[in-house]
Amino acid sequence: MIIQEKHSHRHAETIMSTSYPQEKAEIEAALIAAPWVRKAKTRCVRNKKGKITQTLTLDQKATNAAIETEFKRFKTWGIRPRIVSNSPSKLVADFKRSDVQVEVQFGNAARYYADIFKFLLSYSVDDIEVGVLCVPMLRTAKCIDQNVANFERVVRELPHAKMGITIPIWVLGVEH
Repeated sequence: MIIQEKHSHRHAETIMSTSYPQEKAEIEAALIAAPWVRKAKTRCVRNKKGKITQTLTLDQKATNAAIETEFKRFKTWGIRPRIVSNSPSKLVADFKRSDVQVEVQFGNAARYYADIFKFLLSYSVDDIEVGVLCVPMLRTAKCIDQNVANFERVVRELPHAKMGITIPIWVLGVEH
């Protein structure tokens, strides 16, 4: 996996570099080491005229599992920890260590909003200081499925919510 682009909402990358350099290095290492997993059977998406518009070659669930395997190698990251440590809520993050929460989103674009909401919940009770959102670049998202969350969309939309989304979020765009 290649980290193609980075976006720092509310100085998140600076916070990661100065306060959480080990976590930052491990996040980058886990993503770079994780392979994109190909689907056993490629599927084509056609428009109304029958023209192929997308060829779906990447397996979202298997790729997520590969990333989880890489985070487990460090033995210090919480895997699917509760969002709010002392709450009956059953919401979970993908990964968490110290005051850093990581969400990996290779699914429907609407799911990245839920990831932002999870960051806000954790941040509101001082469980985290910074969120890290990993999404595919648009070109790669088109190989996963239709309407998949993508880096270009996230960085286009996130600045418009700066008054409501006060948590620093480091957005990583990954490519295959």
